[in-house]
Amino acid sequence: MNTYTVNDMNDLEFRKLLAQEELILEVTETICEVLEKEKISRKELADRLGKTKGFVSQLLNGGRNLTLRTVADILHVLGYRAYLTPFKEGKQRQESNDKARTPYTPPKSPVVTMESFEFTFADGYSAKAAIVN
Repeated sequence: MNTYTVNDMNDLEFRKLLAQEELILEVTETICEVLEKEKISRKELADRLGKTKGFVSQLLNGGRNLTLRTVADILHVLGYRAYLTPFKEGKQRQESNDKARTPYTPPKSPVVTMESFEFTFADGYSAKAAIVN
């Protein structure tokens, strides 16, 4: 069992809270950057989410709990996806390498091949047909 002094506990609690706030700040700043890039107002985002502008403002100002589901909903209505890149504490964060991560690609539709041909009946009537695989 680990033993900690009061100062250690305060330091551990502080570091935990700091890690939480840093992640929340990064997520909200990213959402705000996307809104600015796409020229979408908080009111328009609220309309797309079916929420009030006040709700969106509280989320983006840190006054309301921002869940992963809410982040996914926001990014979805904006036409975006996100991924998380953790890094070891104490190490310098590396910028994401887009080539190292394979982006999400929706499944492709099945490939359809078509073979067409023409045939003639005994009475001289001709027709065209196709076989689709």
